[in-house]
Amino acid sequence: IIIYSRHIRYSRVGEDVRETQQCLQNLGYEMGPIDGIYGPKTYQGIRNFQTAQNIKIDGIVGPQTVSYLNAL
Repeated sequence: IIIYSRHIRYSRVGEDVRETQQCLQNLGYEMGPIDGIYGPKTYQGIRNFQTAQNIKIDGIVGPQTVSYLNAL
């Protein structure tokens, strides 16, 4: 479960980024290391997830993307 408190976007660092990385990795998306740093591999993993879910593809983990992640 991702606790949403802010938009998670490129260059962000924190526990919410780590939660997002872990969630996407659990769903089979390549994220690179689970390190809490939103870098290029996390960005691509989020975009791939957004594409697969047919939601806005912007690489930003906002309320809609968090909702979809938490539902799975």
